[in-house]
Amino acid sequence: MKYHRLTHEQFEELHHEFAVFLASQGLDHAKWKEIKKNDSERVVSLLDLFSDVVWDKIVSECSYLEFSTPDQLFLIDTSKQKALAIVIKVNDKQIDLTTEEGFQWILNHIDSDKVNLFKGSNSYQPSKNEFVYAYLKKGAIRTDGKRFKALQTYFSNSAK
Repeated sequence: MKYHRLTHEQFEELHHEFAVFLASQGLDHAKWKEIKKNDSERVVSLLDLFSDVVWDKIVSECSYLEFSTPDQLFLIDTSKQKALAIVIKVNDKQIDLTTEEGFQWILNHIDSDKVNLFKGSNSYQPSKNEFVYAYLKKGAIRTDGKRFKALQTYFSNSAK
């Protein structure tokens, strides 16, 4: 397996897609029931293959990631040849960067001494898909990049 197997709940959510996948493998409902009953190795193989197809689609279509803790926010643009990252650290325990209010506070107080901003880039080693998958496994979420773009604008207009 390239990634990890989807959970039972994820398979349930994707049952229509899984049915299409099985059909692409030449399996109708009756054949699938027979395989489940008599060929557990093939079942495992098909579940793993479908999981990899789903994960490949998820990671290859990902353009932005976010990972946050109460005092840090990592915003990552994965749409280029290398990952671009903006990292925000806050030196105020009353600010929670896991909330929308915390991010809004950052935008309103970006020049404060309580806010540390870092910008960097990282080459994909060994590949973009593996990079994105590793961050998703760590708890990052896919986003539309709105926060990254808002702070990218700040960096292009500021010397901080």
